[in-house]
Amino acid sequence: MDDFNTATTQGYRTRHMLMGKWTTINDDCQKFNAIYKHLQRKSEENETDHIEAAKVTFAAQQTKGRKFQLKHAWRILKGHSKWDAPKPLDTEDHTEIFGPDVRPRPAGKTRPAKKTKSKTTGSSGGSASGSLSDAVSEDLKGKLQARTSAYEAKKEKEVALMELKEMEFLTIDADSPPEPKASIIRKRQEKIIAKYTQQ
Repeated sequence: MDDFNTATTQGYRTRHMLMGKWTTINDDCQKFNAIYKHLQRKSEENETDHIEAAKVTFAAQQTKGRKFQLKHAWRILKGHSKWDAPKPLDTEDHTEIFGPDVRPRPAGKTRPAKKTKSKTTGSSGGSASGSLSDAVSEDLKGKLQARTSAYEAKKEKEVALMELKEMEFLTIDADSPPEPKASIIRKRQEKIIAKYTQQ
């Protein structure tokens, strides 16, 4: 990082600035190289034709036909072992038959073993994501409980209001209005009385 900043004439760059660019370069160069290798295996054309065909194929596979513009970076990277696989390697262990792997792992840090998902936890995201999902879950439970309580309170209020109106209706004198109204009032009062006597 320091070597880069002392060598460059374009200003100081942070690690994140370089990693953001590297991600794009790495992705595009790997895709382009895979296309190039595929085309190279299929025909005996020269390198220039392969590169042009790979550019066309790359653009066709991208959204909105984005063109491959990192030919200079690809030319540097294609010679490194990560991008230059002479042939697909078999992942099974056949060393006694075929001998050792053609491409040994580069020296440096050994790759750590993959983390296995614990049976006790719901996710492998670690304690931060676990506590976040727990907090979100608790928040949602609280909101659901509040809505349920509000709905039940509203329902109880509506039932109490209906009971009050029915009690008021029972106080109406059914004999004073003219006959069609009087019979309707009596029938309704009988239904209300039946409702409360059955409870």
